[in-house]
Amino acid sequence: ELRRPVQGIRNLGMGNTGIALSFDENALFYNPAGLASVDSILVGFPLLFEVSDDAINLWNDISKLSGNSKTSEVIALLMGKRVHFRNLTDINFIMPFGELMTFGVASGLETQFDVEISNPVAIEIDFAMRTDRINNLAVALPVARGRWLIGTGIETIERCDIPLTTATFGTVLNNSDIGSSFGSCKINELKRAQTFNFGFQKRLETASALKMTWGLTANNIGGLKFKRSDNETSPADQNPEYSTGFSWQPSWGPVRLLYAIDIRDLTMEHADDTDCQSKKSTDCLWKRLHIGTEIGIFPIDSGASTFAIRAGFNQGYFTYGFELNPFIVFRGLNIQYAVYKTETGSQIGDRPDKRKVFQLNFGF
Repeated sequence: ELRRPVQGIRNLGMGNTGIALSFDENALFYNPAGLASVDSILVGFPLLFEVSDDAINLWNDISKLSGNSKTSEVIALLMGKRVHFRNLTDINFIMPFGELMTFGVASGLETQFDVEISNPVAIEIDFAMRTDRINNLAVALPVARGRWLIGTGIETIERCDIPLTTATFGTVLNNSDIGSSFGSCKINELKRAQTFNFGFQKRLETASALKMTWGLTANNIGGLKFKRSDNETSPADQNPEYSTGFSWQPSWGPVRLLYAIDIRDLTMEHADDTDCQSKKSTDCLWKRLHIGTEIGIFPIDSGASTFAIRAGFNQGYFTYGFELNPFIVFRGLNIQYAVYKTETGSQIGDRPDKRKVFQLNFGF
């Protein structure tokens, strides 16, 4: 899995695109140049919850078991399933200063973990966990009469990362706590790293009727390097990541259409994908392809509609989602939902994990 912090729910519904189509708080993490397209002050307090389809099905199956069910029955239900959970709580603030510049900042805490039980002969438990405390500050400005949008930002991440670790069922039962088997993430022991992001978007005059935009980003400039002790290997450093994308944004009165296509990690140096660092095959490129669309009805501002539906392809897998702003004329309460798949196996095309994401965003 190509793990990136703060993957926006809107983007995930649109195939996880956002390099050339980012005009809300998600621009801070996809392309800071997109901040220059924000046309109103945004303040948000999003609460995001993501869970795997396996986890939902397991919860339903286990809840049907009787009170005297055996441990073996529970293990049988868990075998081969992956329980994934992600939670993000943050605050973001976007302030446009007319056509001069736009300032954006976000600060939050993101936690995710994965658990899987395998090997029915000698039961094994696979466990991984990551906790990120993130601060992101960026500024963007239009140049050449708005034909170019340029953005840059500084990002600080304090992280604890437990890579996918395997332990036998007996080992876990014999240890006094789960940290003894897999390690632990303590909020006061996070490792710190700081990096820079840069991006631009070019509004193409030859396709002005379609409002076509080309974008390019460089994330983790110089690398995201964590301050670890000499004997520590985690959290792993992140390599620079270069991405490009195109978008089309035609608008007809109360209806707004968005189309986007991205290729992420052009050099295939993502730290979580060591296989593609050596192969760099067509399959590796396909894994980085993202395509998405959105149909918005009664736009509120540059980044939200009263109601919107989304669809796309993330690494070749279908994604979809929706957005609802029940207050119609402002973002007092923003409700979003998305479903997507991402690969979690050791080979390309291996073990796609279906996930469902729900977010409540309180703000204005």
